[in-house]
This record gives sequence, C-alpha cells and structure tokens, in this order.
Amino acid sequence: MSKLSIILSSERLDRLYPALILASSAASMGWSSEVFFTFWALLALRKGYEPSKLSSDYSNYSEEFRGKVGTSFPSWREMVRIGRGKGLKIYACSTTMDILGIKKEDLEDFVDGIVGAPTFLSKAKNSDIVLFI
Repeated sequence: MSKLSIILSSERLDRLYPALILASSAASMGWSSEVFFTFWALLALRKGYEPSKLSSDYSNYSEEFRGKVGTSFPSWREMVRIGRGKGLKIYACSTTMDILGIKKEDLEDFVDGIVGAPTFLSKAKNSDIVLFI
C-alpha cells in the first residue's frame, strides 16, 4: 500500500485546502494518509476555529475563493471527516501546543493523536510521498 505524509504549517486556506484535498484523495484511493498540523496550522484544529484568510500572495482572490468554498467543494472539516472515514489520520504537534498554550480539550474531536516531531517523522519515514505545506 502507498503512503502519503503531509506536514502542514499554516492555517491559511490556500495551504489548508491543498493539504486536505491531497490527504483525503490519497485515503480515498486506499493509501495510508496522515497530516501533521504544526505551528500556525495547529490553530485550525481548535474547536470552533474557522480559518478565513489566504496568504498574502493570493489575497486578491479571497472573494472568489470564499465564494467557491461550501458550494463547489466541501468545507475543510468535511474533507477531514470524509478522509477519516477512509483511514486519514490527523496529528497535532505537541511542541506547538505547548508554545501556543493549547490543551487537548481545545482540539476538534477528529484529531487522532498528539505527537512530537520525532514521533511523526518516525511514522513518515516509510512514506512514498512526504510533503511540507
């Protein structure tokens, strides 16, 4: 079986969506698939947090992008839920949680585990594809 591991470091929509589209697509294809949310990406895993910004490179496309979200394709949370139904695993970075003062109970219920970089890297080392987004 093929395996995809993604390290996601931004909660911006133009980073979050590509990572989750790739991860949920891989899971739907029968691949082992996992996403490690670290640094600012961890903010997206907080209960009730709704990412709404694009990176400055794409700020001119904010309205067009937001117009498509929810109408032309599912929300990022729905992509996570679909992917998890196919085996996608979501991990939160323990070090970033400490830095940002985020507790386990602050996280969405779809988070599969809280791990440090060494643990995630040991999971990712046998991946066919590893991406940093």
